[in-house]
Amino acid sequence: MAKKTGTKMANAFRRIGDGVLSLHKLPGRIARRPRRLPSPRMKIERKEPPARLRGFFEQRHAGWPEYVMLKAQIAIVALFATAVVYTVLPHAQIIVFALICAFSAYALYLIPTQLRQAFEHDYPAYRAFVVMCLGIAWAFVLALKYLPSELLPESPYAVVAPALVVGCFALLAFAAFRLKYGRSYTYGVVQDVSREKAMVKVGYDLCSNVKPGMYTVESLTKVGKGDQVKLSVERPMLGLRGAKVRAILEKV
Repeated sequence: MAKKTGTKMANAFRRIGDGVLSLHKLPGRIARRPRRLPSPRMKIERKEPPARLRGFFEQRHAGWPEYVMLKAQIAIVALFATAVVYTVLPHAQIIVFALICAFSAYALYLIPTQLRQAFEHDYPAYRAFVVMCLGIAWAFVLALKYLPSELLPESPYAVVAPALVVGCFALLAFAAFRLKYGRSYTYGVVQDVSREKAMVKVGYDLCSNVKPGMYTVESLTKVGKGDQVKLSVERPMLGLRGAKVRAILEKV
């Protein structure tokens, strides 16, 4: 009886000892625990234009970033149009001023919410462009509405002088933007290759003033279908018609 009791006690102490000795292996087991894979619901969905406009953008080889930029451009154009109406028409100024504020607020709303996601790498340039356009529009409103009567009450240049001031301000702003953010290259994805020519799909690029589309260009390096490439761009002085994509410089 005593022998069985001693055996049970020995087994109990052995289990305690094994448990204590196995504590040093616990951190390793915890570290080797497999990480939980993200749920499919956590994956970022590819954003696209609305279904009713998707065909319009696909025909122009454009996508959601171009759709976001189009909304920003429409808001800016509408802002300038209402600014002109506000300075010319004496009636319904409260309604027009409310529209100016609404278009300005919408453009500011697009900056952190959609432009940041659509143009992640060049986001500072797009943010500066929208803010610059808003500043020019508001300078136009304030200058043409209040400068003639407040600062130039009896001058024959009461209307011309403010317009010249705003025009010079706009030219300087665009020149500064081009000097800081402008570049002579853009990026695209190779769609097809034929000898020394390649067909490249390019998205909208504000910094190089390139419109979205398919471009057939020369290739200065060996590329294949699906490669992301860097392309040289020829920018005109004014850039009203957009820059021209010239050749593939290298693979990215």
